[in-house]
Amino acid sequence: MSPLKRLERFGRRLLVACLARLLGARRREVSVRAAARILVVRLDERVGNLVLLTPLLATLRARFPKAVIDVLGYAKTRVLLERHPAINEILAFDKRALTSERGPLRIFAFLRRRRYDLAIDAANPTDPSFTQALVTRFSGAEHTIGSAFGDFARLYSAPATIVDDGKTHEIDLRLQLLGPIPGDGLVRVTGIDLGPPSDEVRRFISEVGSYAVLNLGARIREKWLPQEDYVLLANAMADGGMKCVLTWGPQELELAKAVASAAQGARMAPPTSLADLAAILKSARCVVTCDTGPMHVAVALGAPTCAVFVSTDPARYGYKMPPHRVVSLTQAGWRTHVVGWLRSM
Repeated sequence: MSPLKRLERFGRRLLVACLARLLGARRREVSVRAAARILVVRLDERVGNLVLLTPLLATLRARFPKAVIDVLGYAKTRVLLERHPAINEILAFDKRALTSERGPLRIFAFLRRRRYDLAIDAANPTDPSFTQALVTRFSGAEHTIGSAFGDFARLYSAPATIVDDGKTHEIDLRLQLLGPIPGDGLVRVTGIDLGPPSDEVRRFISEVGSYAVLNLGARIREKWLPQEDYVLLANAMADGGMKCVLTWGPQELELAKAVASAAQGARMAPPTSLADLAAILKSARCVVTCDTGPMHVAVALGAPTCAVFVSTDPARYGYKMPPHRVVSLTQAGWRTHVVGWLRSM
């Protein structure tokens, strides 16, 4: 972690400590009626983190089938989750429009008018968000839940104890936020529905026929494989009799062109929206990817997925249940493991 990042975290924790002592919530045992109004706060635009939220949402719906369950998030939250069956409404928080109804200055009054019984701060339980904690604390909900992480615990009426041994999966960390809520059933699988693709992508899928996807790059550069490894994996798909479709984002465009020109029969997917990307992943025989948002999307859609972890922990973020596979770059002969998995497809 950089010195600037450490300083930022120290400043945030100091601010939380001061405000928690002044504005701490009164503790109370959670009691939720069957037709409760529930707010889940997740101010994060990263695709993977939003997909990882879906088990918590599905668990809430399973426990409270008659409840109203709303999610407060950014614009991308609506794109990714608006069709999720557990959600009644997605409320778009606009952090840039200070005076709008859902902006930073008026969001508290807006939420209070909706009279929630329960508000859940669904931020990363081991690295909470000050903004989310504040929104949850002053949402007006009768009960508020969030991670009992340091002084953050003071801001909730029912802080959730998070047990993390360093290898706990992100899904399980988030599900621990539901500890104070009555009920013990848990849904551990992710699931999303991004709707129909564009006509262009629909035609592309039809023209390609049966194919495998090699997803290139990631939001964070340190998660990328070297170009030669992407070429090797694309060729392994071709050697196994599978057409290789390369999926990519704007920052991977040059990489995609280089891999397409060097690999046997590899074909670049057209530029895609989230719905387009989901359709390409869902229709694939299998997907090979690094640890990135499309990995979570592919698994949530049910596409057999092999994830190559370059710099992150597969125990924390990977999906090991069949037909999925995780491979770490530190694992001896990792390329052989990926190629063997491709042959099994």
